[in-house]
Formats: sequence, C-alpha cells, structure tokens
Amino acid sequence: MIQTRPYEFMVKYTPQRDWIEGHGVLVAFAIFFGGIAGGLYLVSLYFDSMWGMFIAWLLAMVTGMTDMAHLSKKQRFWRMLLKPKTSWISRGFIIIWMFLGAAAIQLALSQWAPGAAETAFKVIAGILAFGVAIYSGFVVGFVGAIKIWNSAIMPILFVIAGLAGGLAILLATTLGDAAQSQNVVNAMRAVLIGYAVFLAIYLWISTYESAAAKDSAMMILRGSIAPIFWIVVVLLGVVIPIILLFATSATAAFIISLVCVIIGGMALRYVILKAGVYSPLVPAE
Repeated sequence: MIQTRPYEFMVKYTPQRDWIEGHGVLVAFAIFFGGIAGGLYLVSLYFDSMWGMFIAWLLAMVTGMTDMAHLSKKQRFWRMLLKPKTSWISRGFIIIWMFLGAAAIQLALSQWAPGAAETAFKVIAGILAFGVAIYSGFVVGFVGAIKIWNSAIMPILFVIAGLAGGLAILLATTLGDAAQSQNVVNAMRAVLIGYAVFLAIYLWISTYESAAAKDSAMMILRGSIAPIFWIVVVLLGVVIPIILLFATSATAAFIISLVCVIIGGMALRYVILKAGVYSPLVPAE
C-alpha cells in the first residue's frame, strides 16, 4: 500500500481513499450490487425467469439503499437527482429508481395480467436494467484524475462482470431443473471467457495509457493488491468456474462455480477501486 503524508500528493502517486476505505467501502458494494442487479434482470428476461427478475429487483433496491447509506447527510439524498446533465452518480440514482418502478409494474403484470402491457414493461425495464448494469462503469470511468479508472473499457467490463454474476445467481434458482440449469451454464461459459478477455485487455491497455495508470496496473499485477487479484479475482472468480463448468455437470460443481463467480466479482470491484491513485502535481525527477 502506498503511504503518503498530507503534503506528498504534490510529488507522489496518492491512493484515493474516499471510495474504498472506512465508510467509503459502501461504494464498492453499491457498484457490485448495481452491476449484478442489472445483469441478473437481463439474463432472467432472456431465460424467462420470474424468480430471477424478482431477485434482481431486490438487489437494485439494495443498490439504492447502499448509495444512500454512503451519503454523509442522508436527509439531502434528493439532491442526487438534481444534476443528471453533468453527474453520472445523479443519472445512476435516477436510473435505479426508474428501474425499480418499471420492474415492479412488470412483475405485477406478469403475475396477474400477462399480455401486451407486460411485454411493454419488460422492454422498458430491460433497457433500464442495462442502465443499472453499466452506470457504475461510467461513474468510475468518468473520474479523469484517476487514470486507471478513466478508460472506455470500464463500462463494458462492469457490464460483463454483472452478467457473469447475474448468471451465477440465476443458476442457483434453476438447480432443480436440469435442462434450464444446463442452458444457464452454457451462457456462463461464454460470458466468463469474455469476462477474462476484457479484463486482460483492460489491464494491458492501462499499462500503456499513462504513468499513473501503469503504476496502478502494476499494483494490481505485482504489488500489494496482486494476491487478491490473482487468487480471488482470476483463480477463484474465473479459472475455477470455467474449469468446473466445462469439466462436469454435477450440481456440486455448479454450486461451487456460482459462489466463486460472485466472490470474484465483488473482489474485482474492490481491486479496481483500491488501485486508484492520483497523479502527482509536481512529478519527482
């Protein structure tokens, strides 16, 4: 971990702490729950799983509550709604609550009045679910002062990670249905491979973007965060699930895989937020 004194932000890479230490760790949880809620709703629409849609709605509610819990003055949460033209945090907060409303109506219609209106709200809620899944990538990627975050790949990476986590939760709801479980497993295989590819591309590009981005990437690959990245994100969250999902169709393997994917997804958000550093104002020679 980089240690800095109050004045050393002038000449050293300074780690950001607001979004990862103490109360700020709630941001990592909000980003995780948002991605997985949006991803789960989208894959549940594809597989027509009411349980998956309902769990996604609950996770989106947790996302909104976690965002609000991070606020220092919670009674002023409504101010988050006032700057959608300039703030991705504001846009994301609005998208989450719009999704909650649209998905609630869709779930009610699917249960009690299926038909054209239900289909319309599935489309609306699906579009908003994609917004829930991707907005956290824009929130992080829009921070120009932290170079490893300021990447066009960040939103794509977060969406794919959300889809992987969503499929993991959906798999848990289909374990009693062998045919449906296998369909979800097939989708998980493809998404996990894509997840690994985009994660590798993101880190590779980061080593070439700027000195600050390279410093953060090296912290992830070889530095203080490397054990979490290689063991939890890569091995536990990607490699083991891929091996198990291709090697066997045993229920136990499915359960291990879905748990590993969820843990790895949470660790990914932690690693990316933890690696963020501010560039020095007066670089040391």
